[in-house]
Amino acid sequence: MGRAWKSTPRRIHIIGAPGSGKSHAAIQLSKRAGIPAYDLNDLFWDRSVKRYGVRAPEIERNAWFAELVKQECWIFEGVYLSWVQAGFDKADVIGVLTPSALLRDWRIIKRFVYRKLGMTPAKSERIIDLCRLIQWNHQYEIANLNPALESMKEHRWKTLVCLSADDLIEHLFDAGGAIWRPSAR
Repeated sequence: MGRAWKSTPRRIHIIGAPGSGKSHAAIQLSKRAGIPAYDLNDLFWDRSVKRYGVRAPEIERNAWFAELVKQECWIFEGVYLSWVQAGFDKADVIGVLTPSALLRDWRIIKRFVYRKLGMTPAKSERIIDLCRLIQWNHQYEIANLNPALESMKEHRWKTLVCLSADDLIEHLFDAGGAIWRPSAR
């Protein structure tokens, strides 16, 4: 089907726009591989504040991330690039999720509604926050993804670009449910 890994992937870094399926992929891979998954939003945003938009102190965020990167196995998922370079460097696999902007918009809106209805735990969000997120979502490829792929050229051999979380999961697992064991670069 495609790629063979040099050894069993134990460090997986997933990036993509908001609503691209990063969390879904991380949760499913975590369950199947028994690897802990980390949402990088939990490091980037100040979790002690009851609303979105307040960043965690950079020094604390970087220290937490440095500790996580040292672990033997992990799955990171997030939109972040500059402060997570060590994650890309140490990752066995970098998954890049690229569904269409319209599908991502639908997921973002659906998630917003679920949060407003109390079906999903969340901080306080406003309609203006939703509008800003959708606007940023439509600029993601040009402003974020293309520069990210350019900066990760040295990691091209371990990068999987997939249209969906399920595609990424399928590429990392064979039909029997075992994580692929790669051969050579």
